[in-house]
Amino acid sequence: MAQVIPKTLMGSVPSEVARVFQKLKSLPDDWRVWYRIPWNEDEAPDFMVLDSDGRALLLQVSRATSQQAQQAPQYRLLGIELDETTPGEREEQILGSFLALTRREGVSRDAAVGAVIFPNLADKDLNVIQQAGVAPQYQWLDRDWLNGRGVSSWRELLGDLPLDGESLQILRGQFSPETIIPASFVARTTHRRSTRARLSKYLLDYNQEEVLKTDLDLPAEGQRLAQELKVQLVNGVAGSGKTLILLYRLRLLHALFPTKRFLVLTHNKPLVREMESRFALLTESCSERISWSTFSGLCYTMWHPSTAHWRNPLSIRERAKLLHSVWRSCLQETRVTERMFIDELGWFKDNGLAGRDEYLQTDRRGRGFRLTQEQREQMFGAMSEYQRRLFARGRLDWWDVPRRLWHWIEAGEVEPDQYDVVLVDEAQFFAPVWFQIVQRVVLPDLGYLFLAADPTQGFLRRGESWKSVAGLEVRGRSHQLRQSYRTTRAILRFAWTWYQGRRADDDIELLPPSLSGMRQGQPPLLIQSESPQDEQARIVNEISNAIQEGLPARQVLVLHESWRGVNALLEMLNRRLGEGMARDPKDAGSGEWVRVTTINAGTGLESPLVFIAGMGRLFEEEEGLLLTEGDRADLVRQNTRKLYMAFTRAGQRLVLTCTGELSVSLRRLEEQGLLEVTGEDIAR
Repeated sequence: MAQVIPKTLMGSVPSEVARVFQKLKSLPDDWRVWYRIPWNEDEAPDFMVLDSDGRALLLQVSRATSQQAQQAPQYRLLGIELDETTPGEREEQILGSFLALTRREGVSRDAAVGAVIFPNLADKDLNVIQQAGVAPQYQWLDRDWLNGRGVSSWRELLGDLPLDGESLQILRGQFSPETIIPASFVARTTHRRSTRARLSKYLLDYNQEEVLKTDLDLPAEGQRLAQELKVQLVNGVAGSGKTLILLYRLRLLHALFPTKRFLVLTHNKPLVREMESRFALLTESCSERISWSTFSGLCYTMWHPSTAHWRNPLSIRERAKLLHSVWRSCLQETRVTERMFIDELGWFKDNGLAGRDEYLQTDRRGRGFRLTQEQREQMFGAMSEYQRRLFARGRLDWWDVPRRLWHWIEAGEVEPDQYDVVLVDEAQFFAPVWFQIVQRVVLPDLGYLFLAADPTQGFLRRGESWKSVAGLEVRGRSHQLRQSYRTTRAILRFAWTWYQGRRADDDIELLPPSLSGMRQGQPPLLIQSESPQDEQARIVNEISNAIQEGLPARQVLVLHESWRGVNALLEMLNRRLGEGMARDPKDAGSGEWVRVTTINAGTGLESPLVFIAGMGRLFEEEEGLLLTEGDRADLVRQNTRKLYMAFTRAGQRLVLTCTGELSVSLRRLEEQGLLEVTGEDIAR
């Protein structure tokens, strides 16, 4: 069976198109067939067929009936004007306009040809039309041809020459403009030297396009879905286009369903700003039917009016100070470490657990450390004390925001605003209680939930599934993308080898990236400095020199381990480059400035040149003398996922900076030739 994109037809399509669709599906496995989704006003043929050699056929389907075919010549003879053209005329016009444009772009007339197919007409009907003076410019195929011919006849219809790679890009881009990727979306700056007049387009690859167009149909009002929530999951390696597919899917659904309402969610401000600005570039407009929000922002849109004083959760520093105080009071004399306490408290709140009995009975498999029954009792006592002190201050922490909202929803005190379609990016960072709220935001019976995630990041561990953690059944509804387009082979090979070398035994089975067809690029560079101040000064010098040499400021992204480092770099860069030339993307999005933010806030961002700073502190924490082996393993897992994400933000050049001695894992990569290490100025 041929690879057909999309695999199924949407909504109510003409029966003639459906019959041709079924026939084309029976073509050989190594053929590809595209059905045009009518999402905009542009006209194009109904189908594009490509055989294994790269020869193309554009196919236009006629809905003409035998009666129309027999009557049309009589009307022409009598000079009677009809609202409809003679069968075949309009179809020929569509094919002619489409192929003429491709030929102006440089596609050979021998590589892409056209045909009109008439599923309702016999050969005698076509003869009547032609005898009346309609002269076909393309091949006309009747219903007997459609029903009775085999693969050899289809081969005879195809062009004589195979399409070259650039011609295929042009043809695909014209037939499926929804797959074209603006150059500004591509995180690389390599320029190809060419004297040819035509320019290659960036397009979604076949797998990305297939995922984009899978199950696009949405129910109409009055229809009902199955009792289970309609959900789809895209798992992909870093740079595989998950966010792109989410945005392109939103564009298609928004155009196809003009009465539906949409919500786009992610977990941090920089990414939601980036997504919204990219969507505006795709559509050149904004829509009141689309809402964009972080998950925390969504919670606050539904916040209980009687508790406005709780809208200001503890800062990270305030929470850390309170957690340490409670641990010292309640657990310092036990075998429960401070890191175990913090991790368990977050898990307790993220899962929406309500009290002592529920906590003691809940399965803790996959938690990374064991607790005896006595330790669980001690842990719950400390968590209760933390909450008591928190409420005594009249405050919440960020863990409490969704937990408190979920309680109000369950009690019927808050009624969530609901959407037809909810699309979640970086879904691997959404906690279980978040997903409970998200499912309430999807319109019952009619709604649809789309998730994009990277399994190398986030919450999943070995033995866990989306069903067990998020309460979502994704079996048979998930897709995998292994090809990375953001970065280079050298960067991805470095990041993946580093990840594999530090991966814990209880991590989930990973989705390995494919390195085939990637640009080689330069290995990442690591710059060692004597102190954090030297590290920051070095980054500022390198960025300043790069911009003086012509690199646009918008193509530089700096990710620092701490918010203190971010603030220091912002101040130094603005002093060197000029006020406003460096900004935190959570406040300003993308623009003609250097973006500087924390590693945690950098998820989903990308740039041709990326600096990763403050790594030394992460490695120092892993060597802490007071850490238990369980704490150490959990910290290594957390840092490994965090830095893998950061490494793969780079599209062309990755520069790491750190103080102190190199970690064993980085030294090993240097020995393997996957990382360059220097203390000198970067040679340009």
